[in-house]
Amino acid sequence: MDDAAPSGRIDVVRDGLIAVVTIANEARANSFDDDMLSALAGELSADALGDARAVVLTGAGDRNFSGGVDLHARDGDALTDAVRAGERLLGRAAAAVEGCPVPVIAALNGNAFGGALEIAMAADWRLASRGARMGMPPARLGWVYAAEGIQRFVRVVGAPATRELFLTGRPIDAERARQIGLVNRVVDRRELLDLAMGDARAVAANGPIAVAGMRAVIRATEDGVAPSEAAEIAERWRQRAFRSDDIEEGLRAFREKREPDFTGR
Repeated sequence: MDDAAPSGRIDVVRDGLIAVVTIANEARANSFDDDMLSALAGELSADALGDARAVVLTGAGDRNFSGGVDLHARDGDALTDAVRAGERLLGRAAAAVEGCPVPVIAALNGNAFGGALEIAMAADWRLASRGARMGMPPARLGWVYAAEGIQRFVRVVGAPATRELFLTGRPIDAERARQIGLVNRVVDRRELLDLAMGDARAVAANGPIAVAGMRAVIRATEDGVAPSEAAEIAERWRQRAFRSDDIEEGLRAFREKREPDFTGR
C-alpha cells in the first residue's frame, strides 16, 4: 500500500453478547492487507471474544464487504512470492472464521471478491444486500486457488456452481448467489445489519452448549465424516447438555412460559 493511502483495520464493537467485526479499509474497497488478515484471525479467538455468543462479520460503508487481498499493496518485483505469502495469511484468517468458538454470520453489505468471499464462505451462514456482487477471479489472474478455499465452496454450493464461479471468473449478483445457496437471504442494504443482528441475538439467546453441540455435528456432517462418527460427536455433546444447568433452566423456563437465562454451565 502506498504511503499516502490510509491503512486498514479490523474494528470490533460489542453489543451485549454479540461481537460486530467490521473490515474497515474503504479507500481500498475494504481489501485486506497482511496486518488486517492477522488481526481478523486474532479477534476471532476465544480469548478475544470472551463471553460473546455470536459474531456478525461485515464491511465498512455501503459499497463493499471486501475486495479480497490487496494486490496493489504487493511489491511488483516479488509479486508471486508476496501473493503466496498473502494466501497463507488469508488461509489462517478463513480457518479462524471457520474455527471460531461461536457462530459467525457474514453480512455482505456490498461486493465480495476473491479471498474475501472465501472468508465469508467460512462463516456459518451469509446474508447479502441487494445489488452486491460476488466473484472468484483467480483464473483471470492466471493462478490456481488453494484447495482449502475451493473445498469450502464445494461444501456449500456443490461442485457445478463452484465450477461456474471459479472457471469463468465471472461475478454473480446477490440474487443468483441466493439461488445457488451461497447466501441465505437477500435484503435491502438498510435492512441488512438489522437482519444479521436479529439472527445473532437469536443464537445468543439459546443454550450455548446446545448451539456448540449442534454446530459441531453439522460441521462434521458437512465435512463428510461417517454417520457413526457424527453420532459419536452428537452423543458426547448430548451427555454434556444433559449434565448441564442449562437444560434444567430451559425446561423450567418452558414450563413457566418465560425466556430462559442460559449460562453455558
